[in-house]
Amino acid sequence: MTSSVLIVAGEASADHHGAALVRELKGLRPDVQCFGVGGKHMRDLGFDCVARAEDMAVAGLTEVLWALPRLLGIANSLTRAAAERRPDVAVLIDHPDFNLRLAKRLKALGIRVVYYISPQVWAWRQSRVEVIRERVDEMLVILPFEQEFYAKHGVRAQFVGHPFVEELPRDPDRAQARASLALAAAGPLVALLPGSRRKEVSRHLPIMLEAMRVLRQTIPNARALIPVASTIDKSSVELAVQRAGVDAQVIDGHATEVLSAADAAVVCSGTATLQTALLKRPMVVVYRVSWLTYQILKRMIKVAHIAMVNLIAGRALVPELIQGAFTAENVARHISGLLADKHARESVEADLSRLRDQLGDGETAKRVAQVVVTYLSPAKAIA
Repeated sequence: MTSSVLIVAGEASADHHGAALVRELKGLRPDVQCFGVGGKHMRDLGFDCVARAEDMAVAGLTEVLWALPRLLGIANSLTRAAAERRPDVAVLIDHPDFNLRLAKRLKALGIRVVYYISPQVWAWRQSRVEVIRERVDEMLVILPFEQEFYAKHGVRAQFVGHPFVEELPRDPDRAQARASLALAAAGPLVALLPGSRRKEVSRHLPIMLEAMRVLRQTIPNARALIPVASTIDKSSVELAVQRAGVDAQVIDGHATEVLSAADAAVVCSGTATLQTALLKRPMVVVYRVSWLTYQILKRMIKVAHIAMVNLIAGRALVPELIQGAFTAENVARHISGLLADKHARESVEADLSRLRDQLGDGETAKRVAQVVVTYLSPAKAIA
């Protein structure tokens, strides 16, 4: 009987990490079959999709309510597929509100669960640790302090390093990146990363584009470049740029190259902030949700910062413009300061370089695959 692994990667970043895992698994176990939820990167590897990552991308607490019927349908489809195909193990990547509920169903079916990329239970909703202990066989964490946190709560966990460390160059070549994107070598370039969910993009992108309009009043040759996540329709971003009347180039994917080419970035809070940090690009972190969602979240979050970069560092390495503070004028002011002050940029880059050293030495996907293989039949393993 062929071994199989159920993988659930329901967001753009999870799709990227899931694709790396599938490649490593195939290298260790060419016979293994992988199915579940994935995006474009995983589908390009022949991943058998029960549902698409694009259909699971939802931002904010109130927005989830509207998507509940669709998400429930996906959960039901995955449960049926798991019951029929009986995978050796399920690997659930991030997306805790969906995946922890799915984990309960999988455990009821007797399927072992490995959770890759922990929810931020150390920051808020710590009661979920009890749920994780009941439903997850092993946590694979990507931040060094998370292993100790889980050990204190009786959860089996191991630090595998952050996947971005192996995926991203330590010292990206700005000129080379610009050449690869067919961009002019000279002139300030600002990367705009509005998010990987439709609601995030609709809330963030218009303000980012207006910020570029304000910025160009003092730095006329500043240019904007927007890498579009695989979960977002590129044409919708192009339409927003056209409506804004701002000179911004839209690129399908290639976020690493765009950030490598940029002098500074405006980044939606999330995994993209850490990607930007590991590429040593100064940034402004932004985020805006609905009024109701914000009122709920600000009472639940127990940490001083929301940007992962600042959380790991334990201090504000980069500015955070959240909710009402996220205005075009504020963004333009911060970006203008970074573009105009070379020493300020270099200081931030040095801080971000030190941050990278805390996140492992690479080969994260390989370590994850090695753990997953231990849940498969040893008799079928390749020596």
